Amino acid sequence: MRLALALVLTLLVSLGASAQTLLGGRQCATPEPTIRQALETARVVETYRLGGAVERRAQESVTVPVAVHVLRSGLTVAEGDVPDAWIEAQVDTLNSAFAGFGVRFALALVNRVDNPEWYGDLRLGSAEERAMKAALALDPSRVLNLYTASLGLDYLGWATLPELYDEDDPYQGVVVLDQSLPGGSEAPYNLGHTGTHEVGHWLGLYHTFSGGCTAGNDGVEDTPQQLRGTSGCPSPPPDSCPSDPGLDPIHNYMDYSDDACMTEFTGGQRARTDAMVAAYRPTLVAGGYALATVPDRVLDGLFGGVTTTAPLRVTNASGAPLTVTGATASGAEVAVVGGPRTVAPGEAALFDLEIRPSQPGGVSIQVVTEQGVTPDLFALDGQAVVPPLARLGAPALAARVIEGADSVQRTVTLANEGGGALLFELTGLPSWVASAEPSSGAIPPGGSVEIALEFEPGALTATTYREPLVIATNDPLRAEVSLPLTFDVLLRPEALAVAPVYPNPGRGRVTIPLQLPDDLEVTVEVLDVRGRVVAVLADWAPLAVGYPEVAWDASAVAPGLYIVRARTEAEAAVGRVVILR
Repeated sequence: MRLALALVLTLLVSLGASAQTLLGGRQCATPEPTIRQALETARVVETYRLGGAVERRAQESVTVPVAVHVLRSGLTVAEGDVPDAWIEAQVDTLNSAFAGFGVRFALALVNRVDNPEWYGDLRLGSAEERAMKAALALDPSRVLNLYTASLGLDYLGWATLPELYDEDDPYQGVVVLDQSLPGGSEAPYNLGHTGTHEVGHWLGLYHTFSGGCTAGNDGVEDTPQQLRGTSGCPSPPPDSCPSDPGLDPIHNYMDYSDDACMTEFTGGQRARTDAMVAAYRPTLVAGGYALATVPDRVLDGLFGGVTTTAPLRVTNASGAPLTVTGATASGAEVAVVGGPRTVAPGEAALFDLEIRPSQPGGVSIQVVTEQGVTPDLFALDGQAVVPPLARLGAPALAARVIEGADSVQRTVTLANEGGGALLFELTGLPSWVASAEPSSGAIPPGGSVEIALEFEPGALTATTYREPLVIATNDPLRAEVSLPLTFDVLLRPEALAVAPVYPNPGRGRVTIPLQLPDDLEVTVEVLDVRGRVVAVLADWAPLAVGYPEVAWDASAVAPGLYIVRARTEAEAAVGRVVILR
């Protein structure tokens, strides 16, 4: 028997203190157990098996509420925004993989969190990971907190082994690469079995190759010894420990195989998780509770006098059906849409909760059940504020450019003249606007943001283009604001010319339009009818291609006919203007 404690002492010397990785294959950052851990957990499993000090699970099935914290790189539309369908598929994958374990996973919360420091390059044991979990963890003794993010060092995920932390420690939980969820892009690890693998660790399982070719190995009797993790899905399976009966368990969820290769747990692994959960997660095993959750970002965005519809999830971890009949609140009117609804044991149900704060101030919500059971509340207290108010700094925005010229920049101001943060996101952008920065964000009360637009003529033909810039906001009265944009693309002049002066006849100030076929240094002069220069308006001044204008103050000259002459090093052009008394 590989579980015999007498052999464990002598044959666990190959256990490492850090996770094993494979170059170009699956990489799990969950630390390998120390000899002390392996010995202690072996005693727990053996005691449980013999029916000693550790009580067996009181319930046939344990409900594990799952709070999924989706880390994103920024506000509104952002990298890392995992779709709900992927999350639901991940929970379904867990339930399928652990179907024989007497464990039922129920999606209790989807919490989207915008924090680039937590999202990008997240690493096991980092200050960012600890801060993230301290801020977001929901009752770790009764909830599996699962975090999705972009992970550092090419890791697919990691988990906390139950023997290392108190069951209510906020550090408890599972972290997975966002693209490893079903539907993600991290092939061949995008079928959700990174989640299965890491939850296996969270329930007390080690890698099948922990300890290598030793009798203690992974602490499970019916998984053959294995020297190292598997890469890919070799056929036939290798036998890396020929002295032990059986080929490498490449189809086991606790190996490093491709997701499509992973298909099974063993009876011994089920027995081990029974013992580990009973010993180290007793509150989870006890069950008998219900949870009600609403995402933090929803309750942080309540506005006085405005109705907000929030996703309310009620998770039933008790042994009897639970009928949700409604909700009560202080500081707000609330209603659960859809009437009374029963949540079966081990299940979670999603409701629409309508919240209308009577005025700015605190809001506290209580879910009501037919059975009189009061669900434990997570994040059902909010603070209503005066709604934000979106205002654009100009009624319209225009730009002119010569056909084929470089891009031109313009700026628009978006201000928040109300209370509460104004969230904004550019949802409509003309094709001839190459960029708009920032494209999303949050504006504090009384603040504003300058959005820089780059108009790009590209291959546009000479004409006038009109299209609005559309901005979605959380302003309850103006969910969408738009700014009319006009883009005049002008024909490139073929030669230097003086266009008609205006006003003509004129008095005082007159404007002299030019036509330049390129960026040129230009001299612009005014001559009387005898050819004498009476004014120099530009002296080899650098002017841009197109239709620049120069001004002449003619208030001091005698009335009469005057000649306007523009010249470059290569050519000259003239125009005429009559000055009145």
